[in-house]
Amino acid sequence: MKNITISDGAKIDDYKSYGSLNHLVEQFLIDTTSSIQNLEGRTIWMINSTATGGGVAEMLPSQIRIMRSLGVNIEWLVIETSDNSFFKLTKRIHNAIHGSGDGNFTEADRTVFEKVNKENLDEALSYIKDGDLVVVHDPQPMPLATMIKKERKVKLVWRCHIGLEERNSTTEGVWSFLSHYFDTYDHFVFSIPVYVLEKIKDRTSIITPAIDPLSHKNRILHTDQCVDLLLQSGIISGRKPVLYDVFKYGVRRVMPDGSFNTVNHKSDLDLIYRPTVTEISRWDRLKGFKELMEAFIVMKKNNEASGNPSSVNYKRIKAARLVLGGPDPKFVTDDPEGAEVLNELLELYKSIDSSLQDDIAILLLPMDNPIENALIVNALQRFSNIVVQNSIQEGFGLTATEAMWKQRPVLVSGAAGLKFQVEDNRTGKINENPKDINQLASTMEFMLSNPKERDKWGFNGQLRVIKNFTLFSQIKAWLSVLSQLNQSA
Repeated sequence: MKNITISDGAKIDDYKSYGSLNHLVEQFLIDTTSSIQNLEGRTIWMINSTATGGGVAEMLPSQIRIMRSLGVNIEWLVIETSDNSFFKLTKRIHNAIHGSGDGNFTEADRTVFEKVNKENLDEALSYIKDGDLVVVHDPQPMPLATMIKKERKVKLVWRCHIGLEERNSTTEGVWSFLSHYFDTYDHFVFSIPVYVLEKIKDRTSIITPAIDPLSHKNRILHTDQCVDLLLQSGIISGRKPVLYDVFKYGVRRVMPDGSFNTVNHKSDLDLIYRPTVTEISRWDRLKGFKELMEAFIVMKKNNEASGNPSSVNYKRIKAARLVLGGPDPKFVTDDPEGAEVLNELLELYKSIDSSLQDDIAILLLPMDNPIENALIVNALQRFSNIVVQNSIQEGFGLTATEAMWKQRPVLVSGAAGLKFQVEDNRTGKINENPKDINQLASTMEFMLSNPKERDKWGFNGQLRVIKNFTLFSQIKAWLSVLSQLNQSA
């Protein structure tokens, strides 16, 4: 168990200085006054399984920083283990909640599940005191709550960031496995209403995930800054960065033979000169990378077969590049399935024509420095004409929120978490079935061929994020839930 240190960052006055955020922040300060008073003298503990990578780890630092600035006592703990069987099990649980896999979990699985959490118990108890409020995020540390409650008089919340809008045998199996721990918790929080289980709906609140507009991943980057970051990370080449040195670890690109090398080793990516379609996520089958690559290839082939070579649209599609970005496996040790998914993409990539290989870049983003990683993602999104999240299933999908904040038009699947954010034909396009390759190719072609529509979608997208998906709406909801829980008998 590790107590995570939160570094300095943007303050309330920094957000208020932005005209688009000023009214939002002022109203937030008014609305949260009583909740903050009700939490005086209590410590809130956020517990999850990682301090880097993934939406939870991205959201918590900014939330905690702002809440502390308002006088709230809040800390962040992360469970630790080197047990690979635990990571394999929790990945199966994660997939099963999304309806993927067989959903069969045994008492042997429970032994692994609880063993790792028990190993973190003593350290957790050295921090947590009677009267505290404890929020456990996602399945990995879920069993820890029962162990804590045997030793401490605390209120416990389970915050589930994932879900599926429909039930099947797989989801029924995993929820049966996890429901063993439900009675320990005083309250539950889900991202959208459709994910809430019937048996706990009377003690559940909805808190939508949100972004920090001033974080490194989302802060404004002007063109010169973006270009410098792309030079620093090795995504573009030809000159030295103007202001800063190159990063210790650069982005790597998959080569035609499946090996990894510098981005422009075999052919120039030319990212800043070409229309670009980008998806950045974990290497996960549920993210729809493979289907997106196949659709991009179909779009290219259809353009060559039936497009008008003298038209601008033909030239635009011909010049388009696809960027698929995810974590460099040499920096990730706790996601064995990620390597498998990446290898599946490599096999597909190796099988396509060399001309198409030049138009597709599978980029491996370094994870050694979280700030550098966030800035690379920021620059890639800002230089993209379309940001895609083609998830087969998606609990929420902060990558879509991030892109909309940056006024980038988004193309998303019909996964519940994405449809909750994106308004079709207003903030982007929803391609309902992420596995319908021809329809996905057609939607992508339509978006690339209609730049004025993309501008409209991007503008509307940012407004939607400001109204619904910034950290201030999220913190307000959390303070309300925790305040009510603290006052309950």
